Amino acid sequence: MSITVSEGNRIDVVTTRLRARFEGPRLIELRDPDGNVLLAAPTGEAAVPAIEVFFQDNQAMPVGAGPHARIRTQRVSDVCAHVFIEDDEADAFLRIAVDPEGRLLVEPAAQALRPSLGLVRWSLAGIADGLQLVAPFFQGARLELEHPLAVGYWAWPSGWEAALAILQGASGGFSVRTEDRLQTPKALRVGNDRNARTLGFDTEAHGPWDRNQAVGSLTWILDTHEGGWEVPVDSYRRWLFAEYRLDRVASLRPDWVGDVRLAIQWCPCKEEILTALAKATDARTVLLHVPGWRADAYDENYPEYNPSDTGRAFITAALGMGFRAMPHFNYFAMDPNHPLFARMRDFLARDVRSKRLMGWRWKSGTCPPFPQAVGTLGAHRDEKVMAYVHPGASAWRRELVARIAAAARELDAPGVFVDQTLCTYNLDNAQVENLSMPEGMAALTRELTDLRTPAGAPLAVGGEGRHELSMQYQSVAQVHLYRSWHRNADRFAELDPVPVCERLFGSLCRSMGYTDLGGDTPDNQLRLQVHEKLGAIPSLTLRSAEQITSPNAFVKQLLSQE
Repeated sequence: MSITVSEGNRIDVVTTRLRARFEGPRLIELRDPDGNVLLAAPTGEAAVPAIEVFFQDNQAMPVGAGPHARIRTQRVSDVCAHVFIEDDEADAFLRIAVDPEGRLLVEPAAQALRPSLGLVRWSLAGIADGLQLVAPFFQGARLELEHPLAVGYWAWPSGWEAALAILQGASGGFSVRTEDRLQTPKALRVGNDRNARTLGFDTEAHGPWDRNQAVGSLTWILDTHEGGWEVPVDSYRRWLFAEYRLDRVASLRPDWVGDVRLAIQWCPCKEEILTALAKATDARTVLLHVPGWRADAYDENYPEYNPSDTGRAFITAALGMGFRAMPHFNYFAMDPNHPLFARMRDFLARDVRSKRLMGWRWKSGTCPPFPQAVGTLGAHRDEKVMAYVHPGASAWRRELVARIAAAARELDAPGVFVDQTLCTYNLDNAQVENLSMPEGMAALTRELTDLRTPAGAPLAVGGEGRHELSMQYQSVAQVHLYRSWHRNADRFAELDPVPVCERLFGSLCRSMGYTDLGGDTPDNQLRLQVHEKLGAIPSLTLRSAEQITSPNAFVKQLLSQE
């Protein structure tokens, strides 16, 4: 293995796993051990800036491409070189190294005299034709880099569900990942106006960004592989399980979760549905997600979790028949009219760029802007207004866990479903009690694993979405389909689903469908098929018992599989 520096700020890297050539911060060529070209960066007007910085106003500034830019390279050792870039708007730095395995390590950083520096992006442009992107987007997909479904900004971990991107060819390819032990805010950008075959890797500063003047300290790891996409996925999984000691965490999942063969989503509290299901299935293998069990309407008056008479009777009947029922809660939503709101107001989540309070508001099928004034924040209760509380606050976690525990005990529930656990962001108030929002979410779900049924059995914890943090303490998770939360996106049928997240997380956290899974239209039949390819528990959304007693062909097939 060697790194050499020569005139023109050229850096050549040779290892047993790859050959790479840089011109300053730009990776201009990448080859596998057999000499096959994996990347050849475009030049001239098509050249993509290797380093860009973004400020709080989302203004992008290339670093190293201006008329006054100066670039200097320095060989530090046989296995490490540094690149220094000076430009008018910011300075940037790149550490290029190889590890003992022969992988290429690239660590970008930037600083500016101007405050409000938010992130630094390092881009790989000119990815070879024939390499498709395989990535943990919506549980896994394989797409051409230029495809409209792939192009865009994918924030970790809510969109980019594990910090891994694979460029897969017929018999091999390369991957980029980070082994981030600090949960740094980061993102993947697919595409570029100058060159569509570009990936941008973003390192963000924790908010607030107002006075921030430096960002970096995250290493991106490039590696080649022979074989299919499974090779880099399995490598990442080994690191992930070792880093978080997840083999120990697996013991927290109740045994019955592995026996589930059918999941009913958004199950109405109608006992005739239970009767129909009990005749058509083995109730012990059916999991019911029950949203309408509370005395309050759905998504109103959180965190009040008191059962209605109908909800209590339904769950009692379900458990008596042998079904597994999970009542629905929420991990960070609070009604501004709730008595606890005054105590939690200092911990409301704020957008890292706009500083606006974050929350949810629903009116006639639309989402109006979340109120930002004291006078209106509590004035729209009929629109299901929910403010988002930073879960890093112990005051919130302790209160919420206690309320969930009390409700679960009263209902004798074998598990709890905690909504919106995929919603984790870099915030203006990014850290509370030294926890970021993703870390606070993980802390909450970890604390829920301490809960027990009246008989002393551990509760299963369910959630919405499945990514590399949320999966750690969840036994089961609703997952969304590709850009198709409630209905199929344009060109959804062109998607090639690849079970990346199932291979990464499935042994620890099982997945199930979300919504529009009745099997009665071509669109939702396709949704059922995609969920199946992604390894999800067969899932149905039901409105009435007739969907079971007089099943369509797709429902009949699912029931026969069960």
